[in-house]
Amino acid sequence: MRLRHSLILPALLSSLLAAAAARADVVTTTVSGDCPGPQPTSFQLTIDFTSTGPSTATVRFTVENTSGVYPFQSPTLGNPVLTGFFFNVPGGASATYTDGRLLAGSSLVSNGASINGIPTPPGCTQLLTDLPETSWYVLVAGQATGQYGIFTSGLSTAEGIKAGLVDPDVVVACVPQGDVFSPVYVAGRVRFTINLSGLPATFNSAAAFLTLCSTVHGTQNPSSIAGHMQGTGQNGANSCFIARDCLPTPTRWGTWGTLKAIYR
Repeated sequence: MRLRHSLILPALLSSLLAAAAARADVVTTTVSGDCPGPQPTSFQLTIDFTSTGPSTATVRFTVENTSGVYPFQSPTLGNPVLTGFFFNVPGGASATYTDGRLLAGSSLVSNGASINGIPTPPGCTQLLTDLPETSWYVLVAGQATGQYGIFTSGLSTAEGIKAGLVDPDVVVACVPQGDVFSPVYVAGRVRFTINLSGLPATFNSAAAFLTLCSTVHGTQNPSSIAGHMQGTGQNGANSCFIARDCLPTPTRWGTWGTLKAIYR
């Protein structure tokens, strides 16, 4: 009996260590700023990082526009549409975009416009399950964001403002609460999956994305995460970039089954 236990315990320990190594690491951060007006805007980004090998990982970005609701008014004021977010990966690493999906609980609002030549269903659709729409979004490289510098990577809508995100409260039970100047938009959350390879050993957590800064010139502000807001201002005529700077700011993070608070 003792011999059996001596064989089982190392196997169990090995299994537990393997499970711990594959456990996802999660960090959530908020990016905020003002568009011309000024019109306060913000979005929340949750980064879910899972190491898959010595130099590889799978990362899931969950994005939600948190700008609040700008109700119907005169003159009309557009509710901000988040059409892209930008981040950095280490030098020598490569990223491959594999999946994009509108998450259950979101609302898809469309006037019937096409994306990549395929019409979207007109009206409002409340999603009861996740809706894969990978082709609506693209991975971009070397994106410049005005005063925030140049980022190595980003995920953006495939056709301008179409399929961008508004604050979930802009549409309640398929009833718009304010103006949105986009033919197709998502009131809710979208999740993107990318595979990373060629990672250095030090890039091993979700929080690592918050320590990499954009390339800056002159008086630009180095930033770790940025976003592009469109359809803002009167009649949706404005747009802007907002960013999270690289200075220490409060950040929430955790691993599955554990929730902690830290300051980075």
